[in-house]
Amino acid sequence: MADKNVELVEGLVVRGQVNGRRTYGKAAKQALVQMCLRPGTSVASTALAHGINANLLRRWMTQYAPAGGGGEASSSSVSLLPVSTTPIDARASGSTIEISFMGASIRVHCTVDARALQIVLDALAQRM
Repeated sequence: MADKNVELVEGLVVRGQVNGRRTYGKAAKQALVQMCLRPGTSVASTALAHGINANLLRRWMTQYAPAGGGGEASSSSVSLLPVSTTPIDARASGSTIEISFMGASIRVHCTVDARALQIVLDALAQRM
């Protein structure tokens, strides 16, 4: 079922042929592409709401998206955090992990539990 939050673009179909093929307006195609580039917009639900195939809409996204705007893939792409390691003195009783994220640093001084570290990293990933 079509998403109720999708706004409809007027003038999408310029001409319909007897064999079922349709010709679409360039301005309407560009408007749909811009709509799909918004964060949280589903390409599939937008296509469904407009009666077109999602693959066709994705093709339009490659044709009409601004340079560097790869659509859904770029809006939801994963950003990798820079990681650096520092040699730790083997005689030290504990170890230290430092995470720099969005201008803040988190330092953990002790033996670090891998599960606890995963929880911290998951929480940081959700904030991105």
